[in-house]
Amino acid sequence: MSANQDTVAYSLDEIVEFSLQNQPIFRQMRLQEDIADAQVKSDMSGWLPQAGIFADYFRYFEQPVAIFPDFNNPESGEFQEVRTGVPFNSNVNFFVEQSLFNNELFLAKGQADLRRKEAAYQVEESKLDLILEVGRAFYETLLSQEQIRINKEDLARQERQLKDARLLYEAGITDNIDYKRATITLQNTQAALFEAEQDYKARLATLQERSGISHPIELVYDEERLIYQSSLDTLEAVDAGKRPDYQLLLTRQDLQDQEVSYFRRRYIPTLSAFFNYNIIYQTPFGNEIFNRAYPNSLAGFRLNFPIFQGGRRNHDIRAANLEYEQLKFAEEGLLLQINREHEEALSGYKSRFYEFRILESNKQLAEEIYNTVSLQYEEGIKNFLEVIQAETDLRTARINYYNALFRMMTSRLEVLRARGTIDVNLYD
Repeated sequence: MSANQDTVAYSLDEIVEFSLQNQPIFRQMRLQEDIADAQVKSDMSGWLPQAGIFADYFRYFEQPVAIFPDFNNPESGEFQEVRTGVPFNSNVNFFVEQSLFNNELFLAKGQADLRRKEAAYQVEESKLDLILEVGRAFYETLLSQEQIRINKEDLARQERQLKDARLLYEAGITDNIDYKRATITLQNTQAALFEAEQDYKARLATLQERSGISHPIELVYDEERLIYQSSLDTLEAVDAGKRPDYQLLLTRQDLQDQEVSYFRRRYIPTLSAFFNYNIIYQTPFGNEIFNRAYPNSLAGFRLNFPIFQGGRRNHDIRAANLEYEQLKFAEEGLLLQINREHEEALSGYKSRFYEFRILESNKQLAEEIYNTVSLQYEEGIKNFLEVIQAETDLRTARINYYNALFRMMTSRLEVLRARGTIDVNLYD
């Protein structure tokens, strides 16, 4: 990371949008759709005519032998051995073949759209996971950022308190107890600030990794808007059909069903049409090999009909059916998993929402108590120890409040992920 790069401010929506365009692992995953499309087109290319050329050149060191009857005396029953051909040979063959009926190509055609859907659902599932992970890291980093801000505000206030306590002590109005207490409080806050700054660096690095951001960033958010967005319909039931992983499983069932049909059609013959054009070169002298050509051509149909394969077709059909049953059992398990994930996420959200409302009230009360105690201390009614206690309670209440707020928003994202209703198209 370059030190002279400008720091860029990101909201959650902006950082998610950046992640969906630049996160390296997700960019790899997005290629899955292109890969699937290329593989489908490759398999479907078998329906187009296949053309090619092959050639060979060879020399006989010992020419082949053919056995013929004795043409001089055919009735004698005698045979004679004759060496055939010439030493130097070359053959150039041009061929064109067109599949007319092919079980493998029927399978490719039946699975083409399903394989594209499979890749699309895989990408969509990864997209939902990325949004959730980036959101979780965003709120965890925000908490550290707020802890730093709170500690800095406390530190500025405590420095003034230490200064006032020292002046009172030097003036002989108070003993050194208040001065020492103020020093301890200040040092504790300095330690808390240092810890928060180090935690922020670690959490920010995690956020940058998950979002694919390499330049310096800072996080911004609208607290009131965040609280307004925190509400969620807790009575809404989960619809498995909205989950990409469930749709992915259904698509794989359809793919496996195509596999079963493929094995059932294995008895069907393969039929293709072909045309061959051959150019043959032959000569007894190597330097004259290409002086004269002997072309020939032919066209026809090629039929491949399996008669007996040792029961292979039946075994393949049974294995494919069993794999289909596995996917049906996986569907039952996934439905139970989806229900469990939704209930866990919803219970977590309800707990976080309730906790947030309580801690929001606690923060308001702590602010009121601190303001009252601070005013009474200035008037000589309260001692400095009570001010420190009220300030500690306020800092704890504020940190707990932001912790509850960001945990609630994370839980809300988890519920939406469990329902499969995060609006992924918003970030396209």
